[in-house]
Amino acid sequence: MSEEEKEQLKNLAKVKEYLEERISELEKELNLLKQMVELVDRELVEKSFRKPSISVEAKEEVREVVKEAQKAVPVKPEAPAPQEVEEGRIRILKSRTGDTLATVYISPTELRFIIDPSINVTYDMKPFSSFLVKKVLESMAKTDSERVEKGRLPPGHELVYNIVQEGDRVKEIVIRNFREEYRLREIVNAIRWTLETIIEKQSKSTRQ
Repeated sequence: MSEEEKEQLKNLAKVKEYLEERISELEKELNLLKQMVELVDRELVEKSFRKPSISVEAKEEVREVVKEAQKAVPVKPEAPAPQEVEEGRIRILKSRTGDTLATVYISPTELRFIIDPSINVTYDMKPFSSFLVKKVLESMAKTDSERVEKGRLPPGHELVYNIVQEGDRVKEIVIRNFREEYRLREIVNAIRWTLETIIEKQSKSTRQ
């Protein structure tokens, strides 16, 4: 075997190792999205009288994100993704019933969710801390930290987040370096579902 052939084999082995690691990471993200579906299902069971009208919408929206996560794996070490997000975008995040949940400011490197003042959200509320922070944001941040450690993501490009509070109330959620468009959609969907769930639980408690 020539030296050139040996070098080619060595490079192919490195590519294979990278692909296996990337597939493992995508499987973790898929598991997270499946947990989102399970949480949605549990909420729908509790509100079974609304299940026929909501379940299809909720599942299809989350499954759309799952499809994005299943895109082909790149064959070279990860570099900062080209920005697909238009700078200066502002959108109003609404619930499926039309209620305003938050104002979202979107730039290529930052998301800012200003929670509507009418919604009383505290950090330790479920599913805010248990799902949105630990299962979604913390999971993404950990995945990026591992990428930096392995040299597949430049330092300073990893996802970081900040929960801005005013007293006990969560006023704002700031996420930097989300990078990929599919991550933006996943974060938006997770925050929408979290705020909707909190509102519904509070409404149910008030009625009782």
